[in-house]
Amino acid sequence: MEKTDSTGGGGARQFTGPVMKMANPHEPHFLKPLLPGFHNGITIPLGFFSKHIERKTNQKTWKLRSDASDKIWEVIQEGMRLTGGWKDFATAHDLRIGDIVIFKHEGDMVFHVTPFGPSCCEIQYTDPDINKEEADAGDADDNEITHIASNSRMI
Repeated sequence: MEKTDSTGGGGARQFTGPVMKMANPHEPHFLKPLLPGFHNGITIPLGFFSKHIERKTNQKTWKLRSDASDKIWEVIQEGMRLTGGWKDFATAHDLRIGDIVIFKHEGDMVFHVTPFGPSCCEIQYTDPDINKEEADAGDADDNEITHIASNSRMI
């Protein structure tokens, strides 16, 4: 069943049926509902942080990947919060208040991030073309910001 929702700006959004996947105990994960102010950073749940991050690694950079892009996003962990780089990731993935993101830990501070819309269905990014902008005239590989067209988001 499909439903179109034009709320939330950025054009119409489509809802598709839920995606069912079995959780792998060797890939711990957590979910995070996105609340107002989420662009400034998100807090890692205490249980996940205590069991899988705290005292397990000295690394403070998370590598985020998603099915929407081939890019690996580096996001800085400050205490129990993801801050630096998070806003770029959230903007590029057209994340919105009310969305839910699942972070699946794949090891070595690499996380696969799966966004779900407010209907609790996985967001599908259907536009295969990803718009790229250079942050300045320097090296394109170091200064590239990837944006996923907001009108290509389907949930």
